[in-house]
Amino acid sequence: MTVEDPILGETRDRAYSPVTIELRCIYNLNDLDFDLRQFGLFLTNDDLYIEFHFNDMMARCGRKIIPGDVIELPHRRDTGLDPSNQIAANKFYVVTDAARAADGYSATWYPHIWRTHVTPMPASQEYNDILNAPALDPLGLPVGGVGPGAVPTPTIGTVLGTDGEANIALNDAIDAQAKIDVPARYFETQHFYMTVPERGSDSDPWVFAGDGIPPNGAVLIGSGSQFPPQPSLQDYYLRTDYKPATLFMWTGTVWKIQEQNYRPNWMAANSLLLDFINNDNVSTFEDGTQAPEKTNLSRAVSPKADF
Repeated sequence: MTVEDPILGETRDRAYSPVTIELRCIYNLNDLDFDLRQFGLFLTNDDLYIEFHFNDMMARCGRKIIPGDVIELPHRRDTGLDPSNQIAANKFYVVTDAARAADGYSATWYPHIWRTHVTPMPASQEYNDILNAPALDPLGLPVGGVGPGAVPTPTIGTVLGTDGEANIALNDAIDAQAKIDVPARYFETQHFYMTVPERGSDSDPWVFAGDGIPPNGAVLIGSGSQFPPQPSLQDYYLRTDYKPATLFMWTGTVWKIQEQNYRPNWMAANSLLLDFINNDNVSTFEDGTQAPEKTNLSRAVSPKADF
């Protein structure tokens, strides 16, 4: 009857009753088709409109079904991909809207049908009570077994594939494979033969193609923030204090820019990320303590419990 966060209008730490209330309902089944007309894949008809008899709902629940209620559909129970175990979980939907159905009014002008709009339950903080509950079989017993070698009872979130650790592990595996497939940004040109010097003018023709590697198999004489004192003709040196790192060649009189290294390890193509998110600097405070500048917000600001 109250809102936990009146500023954002949210109730995040919800307490769902473990007691299941059985209700009769009517809704239309639809095939789950992907919408390919926009970026990504979107399920356009996984939303359902479920209708309940108003008197039956009030008698069994004691109140109207409201947004935030979770509806469990046992007949849409789904199993996992592993055939060695038959762990499964029912389908859960969250009520987003509820109102009297226009076609539920009788000839006496009284409403008899309560219509709800439901969407699949996401893996968010609001539904931790349900996601962390043990998965049950159709008879209402915990899935798994007892004794040595028995499979421990998984949670509903694990069976539904909404477990946070599983999603993080999946994301890490995708990230690791992406780094193998595309280790660096932009274009690979090291295998091409280049006319020396690579730069024919004062402009830099190697945007998106420079790699900071000398052409035609030449070897760097070094890298750093200062040029060597006695270079030889056509020696190559990589200045790492430039952003991005810049390759120079000794012409006999001056160090001339050849190209810049536009092929660092792949990451989001935003220079702000290089200086802000991927920041490895350490700050020293007035009391002498040190702390990394890249710190999770959860550690920088301690959370307080909501009451």
